[in-house]
Amino acid sequence: MDQVALFFRLWVRFSFRHLRAHPWRTLAVLFGIGLGAAVFTSVRLASDASIGSFRVSVEALSGKAQWTLACPGGRVPEGIVADLMRYPAVQTASPFLSTYVHPAGKAAEAFLLIGIDPILDRPLRTWRTGAADSPERSLPWLKLMTEPNTLLVGEAVLQSPGSGSGDGVELAGPRGVKRFTVLGTLTFEGLGMVEGGRVAIADIATFQEFTGLTGLVDRIDLLFKPGATDKDVDAVRANLPRGAVLERPSESAESGEGMIRAYQLNLSVLSFVSLFVGMFLVYSLISLHATARRHEVAILRSIGSSSRMVFLLFFSEGLFFGIAGWLIAIPLSSFMVRHLLGGISSTISSLFVRIQVQDLMLNPWEVVLSFALTVLVALTAALQPACSVMTVPPREALAARDAVVPRRTSPVRTGFLGLFLAAVSWPVSQYQGVSGVPVAGYLGTFLLFCGFSLTSPFILRLIGSHLSPVLRRLGGEPAFLAGRFIRDSGTRIAISVGALITAIALFVSLAIMIHSFRNTVQLWVDQSIRGDLYLRSAMADINRYRNHLPGEVADRLRLLPRDADVLPYRRIYLRLGTVPYQFEALDLRIFFRHANLLLLDARLDEIAPALLDGKGVVVSEVFASRTGLNSGKRFRANIEGYDFDLPVLGVFRDYRTQGGGVIYYPFEHFADRTGDPSWSGASVYLQGSETTREEKAAQLRTRLLSDFPPERYALQMTLGSELRRAILRIFDETFAVTSVLLLIALIVAALGMTTTLTVLVLERTRQIHTITATGAGHGQIRAMIFWEALLMTLVGEVVGLGCGFALSHILIFVINRQSFGWTFLYGVDWFALAMSLPLILAASLLSAIPAAQLVFRQSPALVLREH
Repeated sequence: MDQVALFFRLWVRFSFRHLRAHPWRTLAVLFGIGLGAAVFTSVRLASDASIGSFRVSVEALSGKAQWTLACPGGRVPEGIVADLMRYPAVQTASPFLSTYVHPAGKAAEAFLLIGIDPILDRPLRTWRTGAADSPERSLPWLKLMTEPNTLLVGEAVLQSPGSGSGDGVELAGPRGVKRFTVLGTLTFEGLGMVEGGRVAIADIATFQEFTGLTGLVDRIDLLFKPGATDKDVDAVRANLPRGAVLERPSESAESGEGMIRAYQLNLSVLSFVSLFVGMFLVYSLISLHATARRHEVAILRSIGSSSRMVFLLFFSEGLFFGIAGWLIAIPLSSFMVRHLLGGISSTISSLFVRIQVQDLMLNPWEVVLSFALTVLVALTAALQPACSVMTVPPREALAARDAVVPRRTSPVRTGFLGLFLAAVSWPVSQYQGVSGVPVAGYLGTFLLFCGFSLTSPFILRLIGSHLSPVLRRLGGEPAFLAGRFIRDSGTRIAISVGALITAIALFVSLAIMIHSFRNTVQLWVDQSIRGDLYLRSAMADINRYRNHLPGEVADRLRLLPRDADVLPYRRIYLRLGTVPYQFEALDLRIFFRHANLLLLDARLDEIAPALLDGKGVVVSEVFASRTGLNSGKRFRANIEGYDFDLPVLGVFRDYRTQGGGVIYYPFEHFADRTGDPSWSGASVYLQGSETTREEKAAQLRTRLLSDFPPERYALQMTLGSELRRAILRIFDETFAVTSVLLLIALIVAALGMTTTLTVLVLERTRQIHTITATGAGHGQIRAMIFWEALLMTLVGEVVGLGCGFALSHILIFVINRQSFGWTFLYGVDWFALAMSLPLILAASLLSAIPAAQLVFRQSPALVLREH
């Protein structure tokens, strides 16, 4: 204990006092590591809150149900409930319905309307109304059953005007607008927590009357009695009607949560880059201390300090920066997470599953992870400088300062090691992911960063050796001396140049990935989404197309003039194992007349005959990647009671969201096999120029709205041009968070350049002042430092550019494919790169200003006298 107290006092006097003597330098490093920790922490907390919100909703909706009876692609006859209740092992069989609705004529956000039988559902799900001492707590469930058109609404729904307890509210549903009476408010527990409180409960009869689903339910949730065995479950399964399946409620939840976690992992890796770049700041400053204080270390050694004690003094500086940086990250992350939460949850809702995050749920494990990772990064950065001071001999206390130069690693050796690591990064990244996580891709990325960073000392040496005459002609003696110093610096500046290489590589690779992705999505939109008017039931996307177009609407569309082609389609949400997908039956003859598929492994003219005859299906790239069902394999599924067993004829690109892919099949053959000709929606293709078609589509929409007024028909009609713009807008919003994280990484890298140049200036204090004493002017010294910054930045940009191009291939063809199942057509936005790289260069040169000012704070005579 005495030794610990002695070490602490020594650290305060030797290390902490030195840090306090250079506050701006210390604060810059603390801010850099704190900013990196804040980015990582806020991203993790925001994405964790999204996962938590999704899990709370799923658990509240499934309740205590052990099994769920459903009909893939259809609904379940309500009469099955009575048959299930006859089984001795079944405790309850509760019918369940749900749909999204919104207040009629208002801009309020949609909320989830649930239909249940309050008596059969009581053993499965909990919900409460009113205050603890309120008599209304026990009454609403009875009124819900006995009084027609009544609701219980969640707390968040009450924020909408006109939906308070006792008030009437008009809701727009699949069959038009209807007025309901609000009986009470759901407390924030059980079903009241679904969608963050944006939920309402109705009796199942009220729900069926409102939606026109009399006699049908979405599913039946089963709870078996204690002591029930697998034989009891098998007995229920053996007597299910054709097309019905028995599955665990957790299966659909696992698929949704898996997609969110894949997105969280990619964001976490991206946000960790800021912390990783911040590590270079810690390394630079502790390296500065280890170099500038060798004389003091030698004195400590000469008066009895062990090499272990010296190691711990410098190693504990890394611990200090880790802990202090994390403490600084707390207020920064609390500010950032509020802004990131909306962007991340919105992206998840657009791309994967709908979520509503009301409050930030603090996960203690995420806080512990953030703290441990920040401290580990700082300690890793301090390890090498701390080890270097262990070799300082006591005799250096008698030597002149700067007389002993630390041993340097050969840049040739590190250069060849870097080339080797960069070369193996691609083969390593090709290994399959683990549980959907592209571990090999991330490892290949790390090897690529390390490899290109290790080549920088060798490149700097080549520049200093062979371009010095050219530099002299360009910038005179300051440029020549800068080149010579860059040549002789060896690995001392490799870490900071490596930080810049990492940031530049990430910037370039993400810029290429986003550009490639957007161009491919644009091509997909132009080729496949070419309709002029799209019709579907209101809120069809968030209701998973369970509500079909009314028959009279379909009949009206069939009567359109001959210059309008109407493409009906039927979209069904299904699941193959844990992989969700969309089975879409559409009129492929009309589709191929106006649009096209971006096929990856087949030619349309070769597979079209079999596809149009209903002898096969085509699947999206996402579906093929996640299930392994590529061309030549067979697709098997039971849809609406019919067993489909068809070969996969081809794989095509598709970038629709909220699903694990899509399968196309001819509509007419689907209707013949299932006996269900209903439409989920329709696309209308018109003739003429683009402007003419848009005008005709707007006129047609006006006529249809007149024929099918909103108060009777809940329809959504979207112009094709509006839909295409909306898709691209969602794409741009999706990558907004990525751009912010990238900008922060570049800021941290700029701080690293400032610290590095300061280290270089302080290392050469005697050398620079000797040049000043022999006649060099302040302008020449500043020019020399700026030339050093220019050469380092140019090397960082050139090497980072090469690293970025290599990394972009790993991102597009490995990480994205293994994480999300899709790839893109590779493309480079040369204009954006040409505009951004000079700006990064200018920012790096600005970072040299503090170092240039630092050199003139002392008199050359005093410095030379001291040395």
